[in-house]
Parts: sequence; structure tokens; C-alpha cells
Amino acid sequence: MSAPRINALRQLAEEAELERRDFLYESTEQLRRFLDANQKRLSEIGSIVLVDDEQDHLVYHPSDQTWTTRLTYQDPADSEWYDEEQVVEAVSEIIELYNPADIFSWLIDAARDPAGHLLPADELERDEVIPPEPVGGEEGGEDWQRGLPPQQQETLAAQRLWQLADAYRSQIATQQSQALREFTSNAEEVLSRVGDLLLVDEPDDTLMLRADGRFETSLDLTDLPAGSAQGGEAHRAGLTVTDARVVADFYDPADVLAWVTEALSERYPHVDFSAVYE
Repeated sequence: MSAPRINALRQLAEEAELERRDFLYESTEQLRRFLDANQKRLSEIGSIVLVDDEQDHLVYHPSDQTWTTRLTYQDPADSEWYDEEQVVEAVSEIIELYNPADIFSWLIDAARDPAGHLLPADELERDEVIPPEPVGGEEGGEDWQRGLPPQQQETLAAQRLWQLADAYRSQIATQQSQALREFTSNAEEVLSRVGDLLLVDEPDDTLMLRADGRFETSLDLTDLPAGSAQGGEAHRAGLTVTDARVVADFYDPADVLAWVTEALSERYPHVDFSAVYE
């Protein structure tokens, strides 16, 4: 199979991964907002059997905001298939396992057939008294931490805070990278009229935005995946042609866009860039 087709497929896969992350993030936030906004109603309803058939099993427990799902696996010892229930705490993990549109549809179905989706009163009472046991813990939420020494609680809190910060940092980086790619795509027509813009010109660091929407850089891209260094002759000697995706891995996209405005201001000092042209 030809190299251009392989490179194109790899680039497509990278774009698809970015879109997948964005989709999972937005879907997670949407479901989390829905659950938070309706927590009082959900608490009154109690555990909801969203789906229970041969393929899927999912129950939501508002009392501790956990989900019970079914894991089907094959035991290599006897090659038999087994079902095992597991409790999931994170909304993001549920979004990985189930289509969010299906989850909302199952809630609608539950309203149409309450008897088929809500637990009987006696089971509901037991369910609220003895909530499902989450994986890796004895109680739902953060209750299990209360019996730990203060120093250990602080350590766990620090770990959770680090994980949150790192997760949001990754989301911001992904969004900024996507914004830079969209900018270069939307700017191709006007770039073709303006021409190349030199953004960084230091002895050990050079970055240029080309008139075709790609970049040229002095960075060494030889160890990066195929397609990072693109074909075509560089407009400036010693530089390598690349794209916004690679540039976003080495530079803050916000800085790159700021350098674009600075380069334009230097080239066209008499232009009022705040003016709007139809």
C-alpha cells in the first residue's frame, strides 16, 4: 500500500482521536449536568433499571450516584462465558461503555413503563440501606475516607485535585490544538493574499506561518510519527514543513495566534485591525 495513503490514514486517525476525546468530554459533562440538575427527583424515584436484556444491563443508584453494569467475559480455563456485575462511579466511564443517547432514551422508556424499570418498594428500601459496593471501596462516594487519618485524607484529596487538574489541562490542550487547526483551515484564503508570516525568529527557534496554511519550523521532527514532517520545499532554508497539529504539540496555540497578530501589526502598521469589513 502506498505511503501517501498510509500517512493520510494516520492523520485521519489522529483527527478522529481528537474528535473522540471532545465527544466523550462533552457527553460526560452533559450527562453529569443532567444528573446534578435532577438529583432531587432521582432521589425520590430511587434506583432505575435502565436496561436489562441479553446484551446490556445498567442500573443507576441515585442514593450514592453509582451505576451497576454487567461485565461479560470468557474464562480461559474452561472457555466458558460468564457474567459479572460491577459498580461504576465515574460518569466518564459510563459514557465510554454506553451511548449517551441510549441512556436518555432508557430514561424516557422508564417513564412509559415504570413497573418494568423501577424497583419494588421492598427492594428499593434494601437498596437504599445497603447500596451496591463500588469497585475498590466499601462505601459510595467519599464516605469511606472519613475514617482515615487526617494526613491520609489530605493525601487522597491532593491526588484527586491533581487528577482533576491534569484532566482539565488535557481537555484545554486538546481544545486549543483543535482551535489552531481550525484557524489555519479558515485562514487559507486570506493567507494566500497576505503571504508568509514570520512568527518566531530566534537563533535557536524559528517558526513561520506559510501562505498555504501550513507551518515551517526549525524543530527537529525526525523522531516524530510519519507525516509530522510534510513534503514540499520549505520557503526558508533550513526549516521543515509541518502542520498546526504538530505545532500545537510544541507551542502554546494561544501564543501562536498572538504572534500572528503581532506579525500583522508589524507588517501593516497603518492598518486599523479593529475595523470590521463586510
